[in-house]
Amino acid sequence: MTLFRHTLNIGITAALAIISQTVHAGGDSAKTRFMTMDSAIALGIQHSHSVELSTAQMAQAKATLDEVNDLIMPNVDASLGYERLSDVPVEYFKFPGSPQEIPSTALFPIILNSYSATASAQESVFNGFQWKNGVISLDYAEKASEFSLQAKKNDVSISVITTYLNFFKLEKARVLIEESLEQLREHVKEVSDFKSHGLATENDVLRTQLQESNAELSEIDINNQIQTINYNLDIMLGVPENTTILIDTTTILSDKTLQPLPYYLQKFANDRNDIKAAELNERAQEAGIKVTQSGVYPKLIIAADYNYLRPNPRMVPPIDQFQPTWDIGVRLTYSFTGLYENKHKVEESRAKLAAAEANYNQLNDGAKMEINQNYLQYKQALLKIAVAQKSVDQAHENYRIVKSKYDNHIALLTDLLDANNFLLNAQINIISAKADAQLSYYNLLKAAGELISSSKK
Repeated sequence: MTLFRHTLNIGITAALAIISQTVHAGGDSAKTRFMTMDSAIALGIQHSHSVELSTAQMAQAKATLDEVNDLIMPNVDASLGYERLSDVPVEYFKFPGSPQEIPSTALFPIILNSYSATASAQESVFNGFQWKNGVISLDYAEKASEFSLQAKKNDVSISVITTYLNFFKLEKARVLIEESLEQLREHVKEVSDFKSHGLATENDVLRTQLQESNAELSEIDINNQIQTINYNLDIMLGVPENTTILIDTTTILSDKTLQPLPYYLQKFANDRNDIKAAELNERAQEAGIKVTQSGVYPKLIIAADYNYLRPNPRMVPPIDQFQPTWDIGVRLTYSFTGLYENKHKVEESRAKLAAAEANYNQLNDGAKMEINQNYLQYKQALLKIAVAQKSVDQAHENYRIVKSKYDNHIALLTDLLDANNFLLNAQINIISAKADAQLSYYNLLKAAGELISSSKK
């Protein structure tokens, strides 16, 4: 009955908070907010700076891939120009048999203004498959960044879940401590009354008051912890820092479905986003080696130009008007220095591939150990819940018996205070055990790559 009453009290408080928010909607005075775990996760992901960074990195990877894809198009340039030339002296010369000298301007007029309008196109016909492998590498890198973003969302989710469950434990413990404190205050009054009738000693009164003071200290301590974790959750979720968060205490401890261990060990390879990202990074490095190896191949380029010039120097004699000409050609180049420079670049690329392979293998091994550990921890937590529930039942019965004996003056005050402490500790332990079981379950889902898809189950 005590645990049911605790849950009912919290549920009523949450309902009142919702009503209060509805009444004050749109006002600046509303500083209390009821929040489920799912809504907290959504806000945490939305506000997370690490998710924001991963999103920017994904956009950068996509832009880089698009930039390289643009290289398949020919490189086309156009330009306009004007030049003012200095004047040159006129030269005279004679042709054999001609009686008169002929000025140079007769064949090559002096034109001091030069105008140009040109267009050129250049296309790489063969570059040692550099572009092809570069696109493959960047495509893998771009997809890896998408999985890295999802992995970061998982990290943020489990962080919010952990904080939320710790908040839940503190809130439930505060309720239990407050109820215990009320009982102790009643005991103080009761023992004081007994003392006035000669049924209790001064030491009994002091002992009860000491127990009350210790409970008050516990209340102060847990209130401070709740304020701290409330503030941290405000920061994590991006809500105003003075917001008092009321958490969901009715559905947070819902039953979970546990699959056999082999199920999770088979799922993680396909569902863990960080492992998918590591696998794609490994493939990107494999393609990167081929990109580096392309440096030892010759390069074949075709180029064409269209010139619209005034004057056009290819025209003899030149005249002061626009005249078009064009050219087209093929160029084959080979870098002999690349024979030894590229060797070290390839070694560097192979080292990056080895690092990517090691990272992938490390993540795989770590995931298996993480799944096994969290699976065992969850099963252990379920056993602890059963034991803790038995302890609560025993503590309730023990308190009832001792209280009855004390009321009939056949039990000592110390026995009653001990029974009260046993009951309080048993109630706090079962709440912690249930919350720890939930956290172990969510950690298991994260290790298996199913956290986001299963957090609402």
